[in-house]
Amino acid sequence: MTSPHRTFGPLDQSHAGWGAAALAIGRPAVELAARGPGAMPVTMSNHSHRENWFELLTRPLWGLAPAKDHVPDAVWAPLAAALARALDPDDDWYVGAGAGQRSVEAAAVGWGLATAPEKLWEPLEPKAKDKAAAWLSAAYTAEVADTNWHYFPVFAGHGLKRIGVKHDPAVAAAHLDRMGEFLLGDSVFEDGFGGRVDYYNPFAFHTYALLHSRLSGDDRFVENAVAFARRFGSWFAADGAAVPYGRSLGYRFAQASLWGALAAADVEAVPWGEAAGYARRHLDWWWRRPMLDTEGRLTVGYSYPNDAVVEQYLTAGSPWWATKVFTGLLAGPGHPFWTAEETVPGPVVEAHKAARAVHVRDRAGHVTRLNGQAWHPWARNGQASYGKFAYSSLAAFSHTTPGPGLEAAVPDGALLLSEDGRHWRGREDSDEGTIDENGVLTVEWQPWDDVSITTSLEAAVDGWHARVHVVDTARTLHTGEGGWCVPKSGHVAQVGEAQAAVTSQGLRSEIIDSGTGREASLIEPMPGTHLYWPATVLPVLRGILEPGKYVLKSLIYVGTE
Repeated sequence: MTSPHRTFGPLDQSHAGWGAAALAIGRPAVELAARGPGAMPVTMSNHSHRENWFELLTRPLWGLAPAKDHVPDAVWAPLAAALARALDPDDDWYVGAGAGQRSVEAAAVGWGLATAPEKLWEPLEPKAKDKAAAWLSAAYTAEVADTNWHYFPVFAGHGLKRIGVKHDPAVAAAHLDRMGEFLLGDSVFEDGFGGRVDYYNPFAFHTYALLHSRLSGDDRFVENAVAFARRFGSWFAADGAAVPYGRSLGYRFAQASLWGALAAADVEAVPWGEAAGYARRHLDWWWRRPMLDTEGRLTVGYSYPNDAVVEQYLTAGSPWWATKVFTGLLAGPGHPFWTAEETVPGPVVEAHKAARAVHVRDRAGHVTRLNGQAWHPWARNGQASYGKFAYSSLAAFSHTTPGPGLEAAVPDGALLLSEDGRHWRGREDSDEGTIDENGVLTVEWQPWDDVSITTSLEAAVDGWHARVHVVDTARTLHTGEGGWCVPKSGHVAQVGEAQAAVTSQGLRSEIIDSGTGREASLIEPMPGTHLYWPATVLPVLRGILEPGKYVLKSLIYVGTE
């Protein structure tokens, strides 16, 4: 496995360089998809193999369409031909009616037709045009999940409008009205009622709002995108990494799509040098991750190929949602998004109550997210993705895996509890946390009916954060609390009674028990549980609580040596 930097060369941070990058990422997917569904690799999925292939075929359009002037006809011709076959009910490659999972990709089809009709539409024969138009028209009126999916028919409608196919504008209007009902306030949308606030805000709700505005002039949600963008910079480290949190992290550099979407819509939410800096550094950070297979295609995983750290709906075609980062190419090379000198962010403590989080960028440029949201029971790995107390751009986080012991439960960023010392339980259902005027986040949770815990979190700009847990238990409990993982290879540890520190590959992780009698140690989590590194070590604190009330205090650090 290798990185884009190794496969395609260094990232050129110009408009032309990003166009070449969009082609480099998109072309291997198109070349495979153009060979038909039978060439599609079999991967874990909760939808059909044909739908997985359709993702591989269409999702690159989010980046290839804005980069169309950099994409040769040798790529467009087989893509247009395969798309025509996928939308033809009489063809062996037919993907099926445009409902369910196919409605997601209907948005990509609509986007491609709206922004690059001369590449995808005009070369088709009249019969192929009729069938494609009929498929997209049906997708436009199909029911969708009551979430951010309401945007997908809207983009299908944009495609229909561009190719001159009549459709009822009231359909899109109803979907947009429904989207407005998901607004929590303070520029944040919930992803369906009871949904979590995560990267679906920047790479779905707000990105789609801006692209919709560009295509239609309808700016009803642009103000929310602007307000969110002014806070969103605190999610990014100075080196370009976005703090990993929530589901769909397998979409990788889609995390930065909002910055390019602002340029596409010509909306200056923050100075262009700031927006450009976040986007450029982020893509460069990903450009150096070993996320490609030997054919140059994106793999399933995060920093490296790993099916175990993604949700049940991530398939071999899914990762090309990442190409939404390239929508800024719609702003021409003379736009200040491309010409402005990028600015590098400094330390910040950004409390965002509607998102139930505090983001702290320390003096070294690394971001810690203090998290008040509870788990997401539907998504695979939902507890680890949503329910930890802290997340880090420098050290990411780990998922649990079946098996006994802390090595399987992996409590980085978390406090875990056990009745037998083998089977561990963390925060699942809880309140959504409160944030005071000093940026201290407090969460109340009950892992058992007779165990109540109040956790307070506070981070500083020196790389440390503090956790205080007030535990009231009617049962005997084992406790395990973790700091941050570092790579296992080459690590050096220092372990005392109440303090454990470990350094590895330029990183230092440390956890200190503040006088509550817990014992420090170092564990080796199960391989393949971490988002960044295949094998890790983790400093932890362990203790045993008899029935009663306790206050557990700890200090946790991560930084570069």
